[in-house]
Amino acid sequence: MEKKQQNFNNFSGFTIVITFFFLWVTVLFDVKAEAILAYFLIFTFGIFHGSNDLKLIQKSTSFSKSSFFLRALGSYLAVVGLTALFFSFVPSLALLFFVIASSYHFGEQHWASLKIRSVLVTAFYTFYGMVIFFLLFYVNEEEVTPIIEKISGFTVAKEVYLMFLVASFTGFIGIYFWWLFKKQIQVNIVKELFFLLVFFIVFKTASLLWAFSIYFVVWHSIPSLKDQIQYLYGAVTKASFMEYLKTSFLYWLVSMAGLAVLYYFFQDNEGLFLTIMIYFLAAITFPHVIVMTRLNRT
Repeated sequence: MEKKQQNFNNFSGFTIVITFFFLWVTVLFDVKAEAILAYFLIFTFGIFHGSNDLKLIQKSTSFSKSSFFLRALGSYLAVVGLTALFFSFVPSLALLFFVIASSYHFGEQHWASLKIRSVLVTAFYTFYGMVIFFLLFYVNEEEVTPIIEKISGFTVAKEVYLMFLVASFTGFIGIYFWWLFKKQIQVNIVKELFFLLVFFIVFKTASLLWAFSIYFVVWHSIPSLKDQIQYLYGAVTKASFMEYLKTSFLYWLVSMAGLAVLYYFFQDNEGLFLTIMIYFLAAITFPHVIVMTRLNRT
């Protein structure tokens, strides 16, 4: 247990260092250069961390190899297709579900070491992730609101972001102290609040896209990659990392090809392409959330 905690602390320290290194980058480059770096991180580490879902499904189920691929691939594509239809017909509701599902997923990954059997766990994960989202939205309101308006047709006031931020933080901290009162949790809340302060500094200093990419890649995707490699191969080594890349490369390539086609058609309309990219991320996020939730419950 002490060794595991030490490894976690070392990894957290490394994450903090990388975060502030990327934040320092904002001083060196303009917003366009930041956007290029952000897209690079999202389309490499960000997409890669969700490109091995079929392999994870295979390991976590009792499907035979002969029947697995078509069944898993069919289910996966069905979720992607339903997500695309969801955004096509009810984009405002789909966007809301995307934020909620992503919030739960971010919280589940961040608190992966939390071993508590409680009906409040799902709410705890979701509240924590919503704190991240609405902190980002609130401090970048001028960039976020036009994107939401383009997708949903609704204009969201800055006070709404603050209201959801306060409500989410209250829910998150309330559940934490309830568990503390029940002696079900031993997590250092001061450290977690410090992390939230780091996120605030990043979100306030960097542009919206660069700030999101720093959190999404450094705090979510890389830790998720680490956990997935550990689950699939038993240890995080150079050999296991290369094996992970080999099994996920084809799915990553197909995803990038699809996005490249979208970029070709919408490259002259940056705002529209950003909206399409959100649809794209949502389409691959929903099945990934299902896979990772199943994995964490096995």
